[in-house]
Amino acid sequence: MKKRFNDLLRNSFLSGLFLMFMGIQFSYAQQTVTGTVTDELGPVAGANIVIKGTTNGTQTDFDGNFTISASSSDVLVISYLGYATQSVPVGDKNTLNVKLEEDASQLEEVIVIGYGTAKKSDLTGAVSRVTTESFEAQPITRVEEALQGRASGVTVAKANGQPGGAIKVRVRGVNSIDGDNSPLVVIDGIQGGDLTSLNPNDIASMDILKDASATAIYGVRGSNGVIIITTKRGSGKGKIAVDFFTTVSSTPEFLPTLADNPDQFAIIENARRVSTGGSPIFSDQEIADLASNGGTNYQDEILRTGISKNLQISASGSEGNISYFLSGNYRDEEGIVINTGFQQLAARSNLSAQVSDKLKVSLNIAASRGELKNDAQALGNGQGSFMYKALTWDPTTPVFDADGNYNLRSLKGIASLNDNPVRTLNETDITDIRERLSTALNVSYNITDNFTYTFVAGTQLVNNNRQRYAVEVGDDQLPHTSFFNNKTTSYQITNIFTWNKNFNDLHNLKLTGVQEYSNSKFIGNNYEAENLPAGSNGFYFAELATGLKDIGNTLEPRELSSYMLRAEYILADDLFLTATGRYDASSVFRETSRWGFFPSVALAYSLNDLIEDSESISSLKLRAGWGQVGNQNVDPFDTYTTLTTNAYSFDGNSPQPGARLDRVGNPDLTWETTSQVNVGIDLGFQGGRGNITLEGYKKVTEDILLPVALPETFGGNNSQITVSRNVGEVENVGFDLTLGYDIIATDNLNWNSNFSLSYVKNEVTSLYDGLTEIPGRFTAPGGQGNILNGIEVGQPLGQFFGATFLGTWKSTDNIPTNSAGNAVAQPGDAKYLLDENNDIVFSSIGNGTPDLTWGFNNSVNYKAWDINIFLQGVHGFDVYNVMQGGITGGAGDSRSFLASDHVNAWTPTNETDIPATAQLYGSSRYVEKGDFIRLSNLSVGYTMKDVAGLENTSVKIYASGQNLFLITDYSGFDPEATSRRTNNQGNSDAASGINIGAYPNPRTLSLGVKVGF
Repeated sequence: MKKRFNDLLRNSFLSGLFLMFMGIQFSYAQQTVTGTVTDELGPVAGANIVIKGTTNGTQTDFDGNFTISASSSDVLVISYLGYATQSVPVGDKNTLNVKLEEDASQLEEVIVIGYGTAKKSDLTGAVSRVTTESFEAQPITRVEEALQGRASGVTVAKANGQPGGAIKVRVRGVNSIDGDNSPLVVIDGIQGGDLTSLNPNDIASMDILKDASATAIYGVRGSNGVIIITTKRGSGKGKIAVDFFTTVSSTPEFLPTLADNPDQFAIIENARRVSTGGSPIFSDQEIADLASNGGTNYQDEILRTGISKNLQISASGSEGNISYFLSGNYRDEEGIVINTGFQQLAARSNLSAQVSDKLKVSLNIAASRGELKNDAQALGNGQGSFMYKALTWDPTTPVFDADGNYNLRSLKGIASLNDNPVRTLNETDITDIRERLSTALNVSYNITDNFTYTFVAGTQLVNNNRQRYAVEVGDDQLPHTSFFNNKTTSYQITNIFTWNKNFNDLHNLKLTGVQEYSNSKFIGNNYEAENLPAGSNGFYFAELATGLKDIGNTLEPRELSSYMLRAEYILADDLFLTATGRYDASSVFRETSRWGFFPSVALAYSLNDLIEDSESISSLKLRAGWGQVGNQNVDPFDTYTTLTTNAYSFDGNSPQPGARLDRVGNPDLTWETTSQVNVGIDLGFQGGRGNITLEGYKKVTEDILLPVALPETFGGNNSQITVSRNVGEVENVGFDLTLGYDIIATDNLNWNSNFSLSYVKNEVTSLYDGLTEIPGRFTAPGGQGNILNGIEVGQPLGQFFGATFLGTWKSTDNIPTNSAGNAVAQPGDAKYLLDENNDIVFSSIGNGTPDLTWGFNNSVNYKAWDINIFLQGVHGFDVYNVMQGGITGGAGDSRSFLASDHVNAWTPTNETDIPATAQLYGSSRYVEKGDFIRLSNLSVGYTMKDVAGLENTSVKIYASGQNLFLITDYSGFDPEATSRRTNNQGNSDAASGINIGAYPNPRTLSLGVKVGF
């Protein structure tokens, strides 16, 4: 292979630095040995030549030549990244010519299983792999998007369309009723990684450990599944890659409301006033003007077209024994809602050095800074999100008055009673800053040919702060501010001992022992203040405020000490056995309950010998496994009774120190334990051209850590004082299917398809104290105070609670009376299911947890063209569309009717099932099927090679669209986009599928270019 002069200079320079750094000293032997190192393409520059057992060595030059002083008894070890290492005795030879061959072991797919690797053919547990090839054609900015629909057993839900917003990832259902169900993320061996700050272009592969036989190696941290991410490494000749794309985002379609027909809105509003004994508030002339000139659609006022940019630059390669991967990423995303967006800057440096044939050292450093502008959750309050307020605002009141000032409230005092949503968004400045620094040091030393020691040390420093400056309407119309900062520092030290021995080419035994310690400390500080002087825009400091409301701080330390032993046995490449035991101690529990043991065992059997004569089936393997994992998902001081100390402003101005009972401790708290059984079959066909994996599983989570409300004598119902207990049980039963096939494989045309499908049935099988249901914590907006969710035995998590809607009371109905002898309703009112006392029955009316998800990914390459088509489907869930209740004149703070179908509301002469009067938000009228099929990505690219006559250069131009079409019966923006307010506590899985005004998921069109040289 032809090499250029600049390669030689670079090789020589880096080699010199490396030799100086390592302090290598050359020894002079009795003879001078010269030689040439080549591969199938020609000379290899930068190959390493080391005298075995010493640090004496050299590298090949531009033409692959080398010179070294050695004795006749020495053995030369020749190595180059990506090639099999060769050992050549010197003997009496003065000239050696060595031809390197590709390392065959690198050609067989190797899966990361935690604290080590395994060949895919040797796996016994349930592991799914996602490589960069499966998503590189899609211009994504989030790692979660790369997982969505591409790994069976993994559910990814984009809760809203805000740039930098939350994305929920779950592996094989949800276990905990109140705790976090997010999987453990391990990045280059360091646990506790963050998907949101990781640059997708830095990823080489993602291996998802799904069953307990695979996750038990992580013990207490593995109960929700494990995502192991390996970032890219450099190899071969130096390469530089640049990827830039720009994206245009927009709302696929607006929700139909009477803001499009303000004259009809005014007529209906007049009728509403008259029906309650009032007088019309719109004159005939005003209605005529609205019909002619229209009104103000606040949905249109706050939604816009967003322009985003993403730039990625990386350099990678290897020079002798040193390999490197350096990258930088900048993304600037405009939200489709005014004054919202996200910016992030990330950088990574992955360096590794093969110091000797025994010692390898790598150091990875990653840093990121993200800035989220006007978080949708932070802008929400008890009266609903900003989308909720915009969709329920008075369309007959313009944004500005005749003098160019904001109309703060409805000029008619109707519809939403909230502040002008355009003013709220434009005048509010809420900035969330996320800073993260991660390091990972990995040192591996081959003590013998069979015994290896690996040392892993990692640190993570995370700074988050929220600076909030918000306007609000009051008597003084002055702004308020708040500031919250938290800092988390953590480190991990892992010692790994691996012994591997092959006996008579029949038995292979591999033992892995791990000793590990990790520590983290969370420190948070916050204050809130109000009544800042007018004109203090964007000023976050409390000194200017006349009303300091709240000051607080938080400390949460955690420690985890662990020991793990794993044995892997292979018999004749037919029988595969893996057994694991992990022993964890967590500081969040008392000493008597601190240690937990988590075992697992898995068995696989290859039937390849039975099908060796088959023309269609190329491989067949059966697998089965069982294991247990734990969960320590409680606050560090939950075993102790604690007080909350804070500064309270009892007189509205002067804060005074005070304390209140926060929680009652439970010294007997111990682990949640999840037990899982997994069975699977792996089938390859047509010579490996296609493959199928089918797995079935059942996992049961017992002793669930749950906060239990105390009796009223403790103030439990009023002040929500709780005690944590090990109560309750949740079960998940399901199956995963993965199918891959090379439909066309020719020199010019290739078509590869991959299909993944996951089904899981979640069920709460028991609670505590004989209860069959407990209320959730998600309250309806608008001041009604109804709880919209609950947990019910025999049903999945995510259960909706509310009234059962039966249409309207008709004039011919025999309307019942209540205990006071009054009619429960009038004709035209909403009709709900009643009990024997004629009170409204509040019960379960739907569920927001999907049970079936799938993804279908197609990659087609024709000469220089490539096409990617990715379809995604989610089924078996409901959406509680409380947003629709708001525009239907529910009650509370949004009292007017803005739903388009209200033009056909009940009247004495047209007795429809659309109520003519206010109704409950929390009813089955607003529960809709959420099933959908989405074209998640369509990309087309064209690649030009050896551009302008430059060898090994490439330019790819591509266009892509995301969320191009959506097939669903749901009436809102998007069934996947639900919402949560920060003042609603509790588990997001126990309140899934509730929409109180979610930020819409945008449709995006991207145009980009990739340059490599």
